[in-house]
Amino acid sequence: MMQIKVLFFARAGEIAGARHTVLVLREGSTVDAAVGLIAERFPGLVDLLPSCRFAVDEEFASGSDCLQENSTLAVIPPVSGG
Repeated sequence: MMQIKVLFFARAGEIAGARHTVLVLREGSTVDAAVGLIAERFPGLVDLLPSCRFAVDEEFASGSDCLQENSTLAVIPPVSGG
């Protein structure tokens, strides 16, 4: 098992009611696996997660990217502006 830190930005943090959390995942888990666990733990994010971008250790990541012990996963919702 491994731990990763999850950072919630903007609207994701508002909905989650937290700016960060820690997840415990199996070794070799992917971003998609972490997102699935986030959806279970924070059901209010289920509708927002499909439109979010994700970054692992400050680099954009795809769902199939593997996570490492002590990785930081950022959940970045879409941004609108004028």
